Amino acid sequence: MARKPRKARIDSATEAVAVMLKATRDIEPPAHSPLDNDALPFWDDIIAARAKSEWNGHDLSCASDLANAMAQLVENRRLLRQEGERTETSNGSPMANPRVSVVHGLHAQIKAARQSLNIHGRAAGEARDVAKRRVQAKEIEDGNPLADEDLLARPTALQ
Repeated sequence: MARKPRKARIDSATEAVAVMLKATRDIEPPAHSPLDNDALPFWDDIIAARAKSEWNGHDLSCASDLANAMAQLVENRRLLRQEGERTETSNGSPMANPRVSVVHGLHAQIKAARQSLNIHGRAAGEARDVAKRRVQAKEIEDGNPLADEDLLARPTALQ
C-alpha cells in the first residue's frame, strides 16, 4: 500500500516561501459559488480562521456555502423567536413549528462544513498540531516581505 505523502514542515525555507507567495493574494468568494448579501461577515470570519496559504479553490467553494448557511441560520433563528417553537394547525391543534427542523438542519450542515474545512475540533488531526502549524503560517504571512514590496514583479523594459 502506498504511503500518503507527508505535509512539508512549516518551518522549512521552501514552505515559508510558498506561504509568503500565497499570502499576497486577496481571497474572494468564487464566482460559481456567490455569497448572499448577509453572508459577507461570516465569510470574513471563516477565511480568517485559517492562514491564507491554506485555502484552495474547493475549500473556497465550501467556505462560501458555509457562510451562506450561517447567514440562513441567523435569519431562521430570528424568525423562530418571533413565531415561537409551537404553532397551530389549520384546525387549531398545537404542533411544533417546522422552522425548528430547519434550524437543526442548518446546524448540522454548518458543523459538517466546518469539519470539512478543518476549522472545527479534531477534523484535521490533533488540534495542537493543526493549531501550531496554523499559527506558524500566520506568523510567516504577517512578516511577509512580499506583501510590502513587489519583489516578484517582472522588470519593465527600459525606455
